[in-house]
Amino acid sequence: MWEYPIWEVPRLGGGMTIGLIATIHVLVAHFSVGAGFLLAIGETAGRKKQNLILLDFLKRFSKALILVGFVFGAITGVAIWFSISLASTRATSALIHTFVWFWATEWVFFLVEIVAGYAYYSTWDKVSEKTHLTLGWIYAIAAWMSLFWISGILAFMMTPGDWLETRNVWDGFLNPTFFPTVGLRTISSLAFAGLYAILIANLTGNWTREERTRLINFGAWFLAPLVLMLPFAAWYFVEMPPMARHFVQGGAAAMTLFFLFGIAASTLVGIYAYWGLIRYQRYVNLETSCLLLAIAIIATVSMEFVREGTRKPFVIYGYLYSNGLTVPEAGTVNSKGVVASAPWQVLSEGGSIDTPEKIGRLMYKVQCSQCHVQKGFNDLIPLIQYWGKDLLAFNLDRIHELKAFMPPLAGTPDERKALVDYLWELKTARESSEQRKVADNHEPDPQS
Repeated sequence: MWEYPIWEVPRLGGGMTIGLIATIHVLVAHFSVGAGFLLAIGETAGRKKQNLILLDFLKRFSKALILVGFVFGAITGVAIWFSISLASTRATSALIHTFVWFWATEWVFFLVEIVAGYAYYSTWDKVSEKTHLTLGWIYAIAAWMSLFWISGILAFMMTPGDWLETRNVWDGFLNPTFFPTVGLRTISSLAFAGLYAILIANLTGNWTREERTRLINFGAWFLAPLVLMLPFAAWYFVEMPPMARHFVQGGAAAMTLFFLFGIAASTLVGIYAYWGLIRYQRYVNLETSCLLLAIAIIATVSMEFVREGTRKPFVIYGYLYSNGLTVPEAGTVNSKGVVASAPWQVLSEGGSIDTPEKIGRLMYKVQCSQCHVQKGFNDLIPLIQYWGKDLLAFNLDRIHELKAFMPPLAGTPDERKALVDYLWELKTARESSEQRKVADNHEPDPQS
C-alpha cells in the first residue's frame, strides 16, 4: 500500500528525476570501471616496454578518473539513493531487503575500489613499480566486481525469474538477463574508457602528432569488444519478458525509436573504431574525439531509456507496479479503497479525505503524479484532450488493457468516479484558460 509520502517534483516528476540522475551516473560509472582496466593494462605494458610517453599519459588519465569518476560519480551516486528512496520507496525497500547481503558485498568492493583508486593516483613515482601496478589491478578488479553485483540487481528488476515463485535470493540474482547485462555493461565500460582516453590524449600533454597517434591507437583497442555488443544485446532481447519485447518491436513507438537509436549509434562507433582506429590507425583530432564520445553517450542513454521503459507497467517485473502497488495489492485496494490505503496522505489533509474533490486529488497524486506531472513532463491533460467525460471514465477503467505499459487503476467505484471528475475539472479549467489567452490576444487595442 502507500505507507509513505508522495515525492512531488515540479515539472519533472519523481520518475523522470530518477531517470536523469541515474543515466548520468551510469555514464560516469561505466567510465570508472573501464578506466581501471585501461590503467592496469596500460601500465603493465608501459612498464614492460619502458614506454615513458604511455606512462605519462596514464598518470594524466588517472587524474581524470579521480575528477570524473570519483568526485562526480560520488555526487550522482548519493543523488540516486536520495531520489529513489523518495520517489520509489517501496521498490528501494524491496531491493534492499531482498539483496541485503549482495548490497553489503558490493559496498565492500566499492570501498576497496575507492581506496585503491585514490592510492593509485597519489602514489605515482612514490612507491615501487610493482606496488603501484598492484594498486592498479586491485582497483580494476574491485571496480568490475562492483559492476558485477549491481548488474544482478538491475537485471532482477526486468527479469525476476523463478524468484517470483521461490523467493530464493539466488534465483533473483542469477536471473535470465543477468549474464547479458554483465556482458553489455562490461563492453560499454571498456568502450567509454577508450573514448575518454582518445579525448584526453587530445586535451593534454606536449606530445608530437606521432606520439599522440600512438596514444589514440592504444585507447582505440578498448573499443574492440564492441564487436560483441550486438550478440549480447540479442541475448538480452531474447530473455526479456514477451510484453517488453513487444514494446521494442513496435508496441511502444518511443521504445522502438530509442532502441534503434542505441543500436545505430553503437554500430557507428564500432565501425569507426575498427576501420578508422584499429585497422588503419588513423589520427583523431579533438573535434572528432568529442563527436565519437557524444555518439557513444547517445547510444548508452537510448539503451538505458529502453531498459527502464520496457519494464512498464512494473518497477520490479511481475511483482511491483509503477504506481507503488504489488500485484496482489492492486485487487485488495479495489475493495478496501485508496483512501484507506494511503495513511500519509490522509494525515497531510488533516486526518480527513471526505469530499469528492479531495478523493480525486488523492487518486491522482498516488497513482498518476509520478509519471504525469501537471504542466510538466508527460502532462496527462493533453493526453485526454479529445476525450469526452464518458470516454475518460471508460478508458480509465480499462487503461491497463488499452495501454499495456500502464498499471491497472486501483480504487472503489466512487474513488474512480472522483478521479474522473477531478481530471475533467483540470481539463476544462485548462481549456478555459487557453481560450481566455486566445481571446486576450485578439482583443482590439483601444488606442489604435
